Amino acid sequence: MKLFRYRAPSIRSLTGYTAAKRRVKRGLGISQVQAWTKPTRVKQRAKAKLGLYSPTARVIRQTAKGNFPSFLGLFGRKR
Repeated sequence: MKLFRYRAPSIRSLTGYTAAKRRVKRGLGISQVQAWTKPTRVKQRAKAKLGLYSPTARVIRQTAKGNFPSFLGLFGRKR
């Protein structure tokens, strides 16, 4: 364990409030419902179906911004 931390822990993390809140949410399945109802997740799912997160679309977006792939960047990561 580190002797010095970059940031001091919050009161909520020290008391265990956040962990308890997460346990309740996961137990009730609220996060599963929010994955289907939150507007940002709905948009993200639609973009994924359209193929906007595919490797070719990523290359097109990066080159449009001016970031050209290097020789090593042409090879995809193994997932």
